[in-house]
Amino acid sequence: MARRGLLQRIRGMSVAWFSFNLATSAIILASEALGQAAGLPALQSLARILAYANTVVYILIAAFFAVKLRLAGREVLEALKHPVKGPFMTAISISTMLLALDWGVVLGRPDVGAAFFYAGLLLHTLLFTVILHSLVMHPGVEVHYMNPGWYMPAVGNVLVPYIGGVLEAKGVPVPHSLLGVYLGTGVIFWVALFAIWLYRSIFHHPPPGRLIAATWINLAPPSVAPMAYESLLGLMPHQAREAAARAAAEAPSLAPYLQAFFELFYYTFWGLAGLLFLLILVLTVEYVRRGWMEFAESWWAFVFPVAAYSISTVHLYMHRPWEGWLLYYAALLYGVTWFFYTVTTVMSVRHALRLRRLEGELQESPAAAATAGGGGGGR
Repeated sequence: MARRGLLQRIRGMSVAWFSFNLATSAIILASEALGQAAGLPALQSLARILAYANTVVYILIAAFFAVKLRLAGREVLEALKHPVKGPFMTAISISTMLLALDWGVVLGRPDVGAAFFYAGLLLHTLLFTVILHSLVMHPGVEVHYMNPGWYMPAVGNVLVPYIGGVLEAKGVPVPHSLLGVYLGTGVIFWVALFAIWLYRSIFHHPPPGRLIAATWINLAPPSVAPMAYESLLGLMPHQAREAAARAAAEAPSLAPYLQAFFELFYYTFWGLAGLLFLLILVLTVEYVRRGWMEFAESWWAFVFPVAAYSISTVHLYMHRPWEGWLLYYAALLYGVTWFFYTVTTVMSVRHALRLRRLEGELQESPAAAATAGGGGGGR
């Protein structure tokens, strides 16, 4: 009986479990970035501890999900083709690729990171292709179905050149030009979806409370894209400083143009993320004030976008260390990330306990009804 109940729970397992890994990796990478920039080794130690724990949890979740595929593979495939549920399936591939940074950057094992990167890359390519095909060929997709969760495949694509560039700088063989394919696909796909989201937001009803957390995914693409560009172009903070020093020594007149070239693409995306952060924060506060907020698995979407924006701000600070306010801003975003992470974890546990209690009540109700019915017949 207990085994049957466990298998039923595994069969109903949600892909949102991988969002926990995704969010935890975001916390890990934000801790590492801020700790390094601010000279806080305690944050870097915290990142290492969380990286090991996150890997263990990922392996457990992946093992249970493999059992789910065995039990309900057809249901998973149908969810992948669904216009609303499908894009969220990329939480699996994105969480896998982020483990590449956990190991390659935080734990100093780029060889292990490369294994996670290539496994996640292959899976993400497959998922992206199936999801895009389903969105194009689905007979009943309406514009009001659109939600920022559709960005997740694009976010994964934009992450590919960033992660690949970081691993390449650490000596991992990476097909450099192939990374550009994912960067172009991710950025253009996001821009198109962002236009649809604006249209849906302006000309249709506001999204329901359970999806307001997904609105925060708007922050993710413009936060990751500038880091992907700097990684692909070899202009990561330490690389950019070396290039600027060479330019200043060999061609002083060209040095300002090198800085302007970097700022051209970085400020375009990072600046958009800044405005969206303020707008979405106001919207979320308004939903809370009106009592429209509903807990849902999509609440994990609060965490990664803000963490990515924090890391992107840290990178900008490392390019412009004389602008100290950027470091304080990144620290503020880091605090907001932890707030969302803590609240979502607590709410997820409470939600799971409530569902467990309801399941118990439902199991007891037939027995109680049968007892009552049997007693009535005897009388």
